[in-house]
Amino acid sequence: MVHSSFYSSAAVCLALATPAAAQTAGGTPNLSDGKVKMAIQSCEQLAGIAIPAARIGLPTRGAVVATAERAAEVAPYRDAEGEHLLPTPARCLVQGRIEPVDPGATPIQFAVNLPLGNWNGRALQSGGGGMGGAVITAPGNKASGRFDPNPVNVPYPITQGYVTFGSDQGHPRPGPTSFGFTRSDEVLRNWAYEEIKKTKDTAMAIVEAAYGRRPTHVFFSGESAGGREALRAAQKFPQDYDGVIATSPVTSWYPINLFLNELRTALVDGFLDAKAIKLVADRTRASCDAADGLRDGVIAKYLECPNDVAQLQCKPGDAPGTCLTPAQVASVNALREPRRLPITFAHGVTTFPGTGVTGDEDGTGWQWAFYPVGTEVPSRPLPPGYGFEPRRGAALNFASFAVRHAIVGKDDFDPYGFDVRPHAQRIQYLSNLFDASDPDLSAFAARGGKLIIVHPSADNVAPLAMSAEYLGSVREKLGDAATDRFMRLYVPAGGSHNVGGTGQMNALAMLEDWVLKDHVPPDAPVAEDRSIEDARLLKSMPACRFPAWPRYNGSGDPKLAASFDCVPRPQLLHMRQQ
Repeated sequence: MVHSSFYSSAAVCLALATPAAAQTAGGTPNLSDGKVKMAIQSCEQLAGIAIPAARIGLPTRGAVVATAERAAEVAPYRDAEGEHLLPTPARCLVQGRIEPVDPGATPIQFAVNLPLGNWNGRALQSGGGGMGGAVITAPGNKASGRFDPNPVNVPYPITQGYVTFGSDQGHPRPGPTSFGFTRSDEVLRNWAYEEIKKTKDTAMAIVEAAYGRRPTHVFFSGESAGGREALRAAQKFPQDYDGVIATSPVTSWYPINLFLNELRTALVDGFLDAKAIKLVADRTRASCDAADGLRDGVIAKYLECPNDVAQLQCKPGDAPGTCLTPAQVASVNALREPRRLPITFAHGVTTFPGTGVTGDEDGTGWQWAFYPVGTEVPSRPLPPGYGFEPRRGAALNFASFAVRHAIVGKDDFDPYGFDVRPHAQRIQYLSNLFDASDPDLSAFAARGGKLIIVHPSADNVAPLAMSAEYLGSVREKLGDAATDRFMRLYVPAGGSHNVGGTGQMNALAMLEDWVLKDHVPPDAPVAEDRSIEDARLLKSMPACRFPAWPRYNGSGDPKLAASFDCVPRPQLLHMRQQ
């Protein structure tokens, strides 16, 4: 039952969702043109709806719609960062909360975008990003899958007629006064995976209230931390989703956080400033850029490039700034090299692949100076409290937050040199909640679900090798033939985290064709780099199906995908988590 505090005198009974209520409010939904009309007279009728706990498949105290309002059509515009945003249609924006069982836990805040008069009958759930805490409210590209892989000129899902929805992952955005939520086990479970199901069930009740029917198909799309959520959706709730897109998924959530905390420790003594990062990137490109047949700054034969950073170590007589100190070499190795983990993580994982070699370490946006390194030396000790430090690597802040607040639970704990072993039991518990490394996707495959993973080769924070090893583990568990019937991993060469560079591809259209029409996806779909300012095509490359890589044909336009051929690498087909 829903707690009585959910109701007000203006609350609307969920009986609005029944077919009879839908007919009296607005008539039977019109399916003749493939578009579904709203079965209620106005968007505002949804405000105050209370959704009983029985309608939600995991324990809650029910949900309530706080607001429902018509959002006006938005014309194309340029945002504060100079990005050109596409038009969005008028829609019904529904927002509310899902109440926790534990009164001391934070509620899950959710948002649902309902098309007005042009619903295509499908729904798309979106994952969050980073540490979570931001409600998905807008219907645009970033908000309907955070940084979707879709090219910036492709109409947004809401424009295509999708219901889109998401949540804040069940906790506030971490900040100086909002970091204690990790002490609640219910909040941690929600963040790990339970909010996925709770948000989906709540959204389905709202969709049914609005249109008088449920969606024909439900998809999930997420990037980075949202990509981890996407994999958890397929792993934990296989009957709920017809198709899933996971872009740059942070599959091994706790192994990577502890790996990054080791890097943070190394950087205290061997910080990599802009000059050092450029030395590393230049050396990498000089060694490996031409291996794909073209010197263009992209290392398309990405897994074979060696980490030869030791060649940059200073020798007697070298001028400052022209080489790396031994401590800096150690920091590069701490970031790039695979390592054996001191404890066993969820699903038997005992290794982490490192970020490997990309050749884009000095790239703009989401590369070393932003995510794994930053522009200032991490503090030792870390100041007490929240623990996020401006200008330090964003991923380093995620790691120190995980160690201090989720694992140790002490607001003044210094993560420098953190010893994992005394905390093994707590870490393994969290790993089983968060890590999306479960290779058993048999239930998802059996119900006809399809999974597309998009992981750019130059991702310097969530390494491509994580996805390659996860695919290999699924192959080992289910067999090659069974895996090939429902799962694909595509690698846009040169693309970066948050699909920068040549990382944009229309994965949603591919998923639709596979799920709705049984059209098997191509082995070499096109990935694009389009200007965020005007959507102009700057470059395209084939996003070869892993483990193939794109080789230049020697004569075509080097900025067009047609000038490249995907070359098989069967020896890498069964990379797997160990």
